[in-house]
Amino acid sequence: MRVNTYSTFDIAKMLEIVPGTVANWIDSGKLKAFITPGGHRRVALEDLLAFLQENAIPVPALLANSSSRKKILVIEDDEKFLKLIVKALKTFKDFELLTATDGFQAGQIVAGSKPDLVVLDIMLPDINGFKVCELIKAKNKNTRVIAITGYDSEDIKKKILDSGADAYLIKPFHFKTLFEHIEKFLALKIQK
Repeated sequence: MRVNTYSTFDIAKMLEIVPGTVANWIDSGKLKAFITPGGHRRVALEDLLAFLQENAIPVPALLANSSSRKKILVIEDDEKFLKLIVKALKTFKDFELLTATDGFQAGQIVAGSKPDLVVLDIMLPDINGFKVCELIKAKNKNTRVIAITGYDSEDIKKKILDSGADAYLIKPFHFKTLFEHIEKFLALKIQK
């Protein structure tokens, strides 16, 4: 999985400069970044693009191509089901697929990558999906969330929608229904 965050070394390589220059930009507050739990600097794609534009630095082709693609994040702790969803989503074209297996990892990806759409399993091991949905919507209310759950009841449906989800699906569901939501929310087309 490749999240759209970049290290000082990634940025230096793309811009053909030394990593110390990038570190200086970050340390001086010119380039917005965050520090990983391991103490490493990371820069989100959007922040890097804004910095390059503000300073009239040409955007490398690698970055220019990645910025126009829609991003879909799938949050699912069941590895087999996650692989099944990822395989099904390969029928779409022109988007970047990100995955997370728990709420903590999902939070990092949402903060760094700002996905356009999230497919969210409600039952996660560390933090429940209702809270994850609320946090996603708090970060960016325009991010669309399709919640998935194995529990079908009016209470669950209400709780899912109250937490901010734009749609929900009950497991097992037909991928055609998931595709219809994605097409509607992101204007992506299924490859024929």
